[in-house]
Amino acid sequence: MRVLYFSLCCLLYSVSVTASVDLEKTMKNMAFQYKLAYDAQSAEQLLPLLDELIILTQQSAGADFAADKAEQFKQGLQQVLAQLQLAKQAAEQDDVTQARLHLQQVDALRKEYHQQRKVSIWRLLFG
Repeated sequence: MRVLYFSLCCLLYSVSVTASVDLEKTMKNMAFQYKLAYDAQSAEQLLPLLDELIILTQQSAGADFAADKAEQFKQGLQQVLAQLQLAKQAAEQDDVTQARLHLQQVDALRKEYHQQRKVSIWRLLFG
Protein backbone atom coordinates (compact mmCIF):
# COMPACT_ATOMS: atom_id res chain seq x y z
CA MET A 1 0.00 0.00 0.00
CA ARG A 2 2.85 2.41 0.82
CA VAL A 3 4.51 1.69 -2.50
CA LEU A 4 1.25 2.49 -4.31
CA TYR A 5 0.86 5.73 -2.35
CA PHE A 6 4.47 6.73 -3.03
CA SER A 7 4.08 5.91 -6.73
CA LEU A 8 0.90 7.94 -6.92
CA CYS A 9 2.59 10.92 -5.24
CA CYS A 10 5.52 10.70 -7.65
CA LEU A 11 3.15 10.49 -10.62
CA LEU A 12 1.17 13.53 -9.44
CA TYR A 13 4.35 15.49 -8.86
CA SER A 14 5.69 14.63 -12.32
CA VAL A 15 2.41 15.66 -13.92
CA SER A 16 2.57 19.01 -12.08
CA VAL A 17 6.14 19.56 -13.18
CA THR A 18 5.38 18.50 -16.76
CA ALA A 19 2.39 20.83 -16.94
CA SER A 20 4.53 23.78 -15.86
CA VAL A 21 7.45 22.98 -18.17
CA ASP A 22 5.85 24.71 -21.14
CA LEU A 23 5.14 27.80 -19.05
CA GLU A 24 8.70 27.78 -17.74
CA LYS A 25 10.08 27.46 -21.25
CA THR A 26 7.85 30.27 -22.47
CA MET A 27 8.86 32.50 -19.57
CA LYS A 28 12.55 31.89 -20.25
CA ASN A 29 11.99 32.76 -23.89
CA MET A 30 10.17 35.90 -22.78
CA ALA A 31 13.12 36.88 -20.58
CA PHE A 32 15.49 36.42 -23.52
CA GLN A 33 13.26 38.42 -25.89
CA TYR A 34 12.83 41.11 -23.24
CA LYS A 35 16.59 41.56 -22.89
CA LEU A 36 16.97 41.84 -26.65
CA ALA A 37 14.09 44.32 -26.84
CA TYR A 38 15.41 46.47 -24.02
CA ASP A 39 18.85 46.59 -25.64
CA ALA A 40 17.48 47.41 -29.11
CA GLN A 41 18.86 50.65 -30.48
CA SER A 42 16.19 51.39 -33.05
CA ALA A 43 12.47 50.97 -33.58
CA GLU A 44 13.29 48.73 -36.54
CA GLN A 45 15.11 46.31 -34.23
CA LEU A 46 12.54 46.66 -31.47
CA LEU A 47 9.26 46.04 -33.30
CA PRO A 48 9.74 42.35 -34.17
CA LEU A 49 10.94 41.64 -30.63
CA LEU A 50 7.85 43.30 -29.18
CA ASP A 51 5.66 41.28 -31.54
CA GLU A 52 7.30 38.11 -30.24
CA LEU A 53 6.88 39.21 -26.63
CA ILE A 54 3.19 39.90 -27.25
CA ILE A 55 2.71 36.42 -28.73
CA LEU A 56 4.56 34.77 -25.84
CA THR A 57 2.52 36.72 -23.28
CA GLN A 58 -0.72 35.64 -24.96
CA GLN A 59 0.47 32.03 -24.91
CA SER A 60 1.36 32.30 -21.22
CA ALA A 61 -2.11 33.58 -20.38
CA GLY A 62 -3.52 30.29 -21.69
CA ALA A 63 -1.44 28.19 -19.31
CA ASP A 64 -2.89 26.25 -16.39
CA PHE A 65 -2.30 28.06 -13.13
CA ALA A 66 -3.10 26.97 -9.60
CA ALA A 67 -6.82 27.54 -9.10
CA ASP A 68 -6.33 29.86 -6.15
CA LYS A 69 -4.06 32.21 -8.12
CA ALA A 70 -5.19 31.73 -11.72
CA GLU A 71 -7.21 34.93 -11.89
CA GLN A 72 -4.43 36.94 -10.27
CA PHE A 73 -1.76 35.67 -12.68
CA LYS A 74 -3.96 36.13 -15.73
CA GLN A 75 -4.66 39.69 -14.61
CA GLY A 76 -0.88 40.25 -14.29
CA LEU A 77 -0.29 38.89 -17.77
CA GLN A 78 -2.99 41.23 -19.10
CA GLN A 79 -1.13 44.14 -17.49
CA VAL A 80 2.10 42.95 -19.12
CA LEU A 81 0.31 42.67 -22.46
CA ALA A 82 -1.04 46.22 -22.12
CA GLN A 83 2.47 47.57 -21.43
CA LEU A 84 3.89 45.65 -24.39
CA GLN A 85 1.21 47.07 -26.67
CA LEU A 86 2.00 50.58 -25.43
CA ALA A 87 5.70 49.89 -26.05
CA LYS A 88 4.84 48.76 -29.57
CA GLN A 89 2.84 51.93 -30.19
CA ALA A 90 5.80 54.01 -29.02
CA ALA A 91 8.19 52.04 -31.23
CA GLU A 92 5.87 52.49 -34.21
CA GLN A 93 6.21 56.24 -33.60
CA ASP A 94 10.01 55.77 -33.46
CA ASP A 95 10.09 56.64 -29.75
CA VAL A 96 12.49 54.01 -28.42
CA THR A 97 12.93 55.87 -25.12
CA GLN A 98 9.20 55.72 -24.37
CA ALA A 99 9.10 52.07 -25.45
CA ARG A 100 11.87 51.32 -22.93
CA LEU A 101 9.84 52.99 -20.18
CA HIS A 102 6.99 50.60 -20.92
CA LEU A 103 9.44 47.70 -20.92
CA GLN A 104 10.60 48.82 -17.47
CA GLN A 105 6.97 48.52 -16.34
CA VAL A 106 6.92 44.99 -17.76
CA ASP A 107 10.00 44.17 -15.67
CA ALA A 108 8.37 45.61 -12.53
CA LEU A 109 5.29 43.45 -13.14
CA ARG A 110 7.50 40.41 -13.70
CA LYS A 111 9.19 40.92 -10.35
CA GLU A 112 5.88 41.44 -8.56
CA TYR A 113 4.17 38.35 -9.98
CA HIS A 114 7.18 36.07 -9.74
CA GLN A 115 7.26 36.72 -6.00
CA GLN A 116 3.62 35.65 -5.79
CA ARG A 117 4.22 32.55 -7.91
CA LYS A 118 6.60 30.77 -5.55
CA VAL A 119 5.08 27.51 -4.31
CA SER A 120 6.38 25.25 -1.56
CA ILE A 121 7.32 21.64 -2.26
CA TRP A 122 4.62 20.52 0.19
CA ARG A 123 1.98 22.28 -1.84
CA LEU A 124 3.22 20.60 -5.02
CA LEU A 125 3.06 17.19 -3.41
CA PHE A 126 -0.17 17.47 -1.44
CA GLY A 127 -2.10 20.27 -3.11
